[in-house]
Amino acid sequence: MIFIILVFFAQFSFAQTVDVNNINADKDGTTTIEIHKGERKAEAPAPTVSEAKPKWEVQDGSADVDGEASATAKDAKQAWRQACADWKKEFREANRENKIVNMNCGTSSCSGEAGSKVCSSKATYKVKTRIDE
Repeated sequence: MIFIILVFFAQFSFAQTVDVNNINADKDGTTTIEIHKGERKAEAPAPTVSEAKPKWEVQDGSADVDGEASATAKDAKQAWRQACADWKKEFREANRENKIVNMNCGTSSCSGEAGSKVCSSKATYKVKTRIDE
């Protein structure tokens, strides 16, 4: 029985205590309390509080992509492909600060009279936009 009591009290004899009563946390800013066991090396910098990471929001949108009027359906389809490539290039240049998640010119549909065929489509996109709070 005495052995059990000695083992029980031996555990508490190795416990360490810390006094934090004299820390003034009423000032502006943050208060960081660090507890280190043993000596702290002077050259080791204190840990810093990292700033909040920017928040992002995903936005969906659409645009019309129209090719130039052409004499044949084949030429109209080629004009639409060029209009799609131009739209993607302009969209990337205009959205350098945002992150493009997806962009798609969609499927073209051609219509018009013989000699003035036009191909067009509904393009869709998703971009991640930074939210400043």
